[in-house]
Amino acid sequence: MHIRTGTYDLGIRLIVALLWLNLLPLAGQEQAFYAQHFNNRMVYNPSYAGDIGIPGIVLHSRQQWLGWEGAPSSNLLMAHSRLKDKNAGAGISLAYDRMGPLVYGGFSGIYSYTVQLSGKYTLGMGLQAELRYRQLKLSQLQLVDQGDLLFSEDPGFKVSPNFGVGFHLDHEKYSVNLSIPRLLNEKLSPFEGSSSQWSRFGRSVYLGANLKLSVGPELTVIPSIQMAVSKGRSPWIEVSGHMVYLDKIRAGLFYRYDRTFGATVSYLIRETLVFGYGYDISLGFPMVNPGTHELFLGYNLPFNKIKTISPRQF
Repeated sequence: MHIRTGTYDLGIRLIVALLWLNLLPLAGQEQAFYAQHFNNRMVYNPSYAGDIGIPGIVLHSRQQWLGWEGAPSSNLLMAHSRLKDKNAGAGISLAYDRMGPLVYGGFSGIYSYTVQLSGKYTLGMGLQAELRYRQLKLSQLQLVDQGDLLFSEDPGFKVSPNFGVGFHLDHEKYSVNLSIPRLLNEKLSPFEGSSSQWSRFGRSVYLGANLKLSVGPELTVIPSIQMAVSKGRSPWIEVSGHMVYLDKIRAGLFYRYDRTFGATVSYLIRETLVFGYGYDISLGFPMVNPGTHELFLGYNLPFNKIKTISPRQF
């Protein structure tokens, strides 16, 4: 499907409109940032659903600050495929996060559509609908003051819907992407009242770009930058550089401004299985921080095999 100048301009206008949202008030707390997002760009951007550059089934597990009781743990299972219309894709996502007594879970349905623009550009567009729950398990806390009635029982579940959008513009040498995975602000607190307004999960705007540089017939270097912006917090900025050897082995370093420094490696086995590992350490208190470990496992369905490790980023 070839779309000429009119649709190209429309796509650019959509991206500019979402970029403008960076200037609007954005509320909220942060979600987990996966170091292996380059292997699973759907984690932040629904427009990549159905992309054969991503494994058909993906398992992410991020264990932060191992050895600390109640340390954050994030787990994600995703599956996706192209539809009969080769320009369309669909996927689902299951998430389970835990931090101390607070538990999050969610289910998402994803739809994407990709069009060929004039020249060598393609534009991907995606929608995501999500249903999330959260539970505060106060009864599991070890209290200094035993018998406090406020912590005697759990307040129960809180369920809320949300939806998101995403875009990516690709060229064979570079790509840019923009997404807002959750457009609606959510109250995190299961308690009602004025205090709950300070506990919110708000929208974040994700923006990324990368460049593919061929060093030789067997080696490619990929510098990239990713950003996430939300109200009330300093921007999350990640600068990374990766090397891809023989389209199978990928290794690199990343630095998240004023937050973490880490490394990742992944390996593509027989165009079917992708295994990845990431490690990072928080800046500011490395002597007491055991670091964060992340495991990635991707399986390609027989009809959706990956030919190379995709150079594009989330």
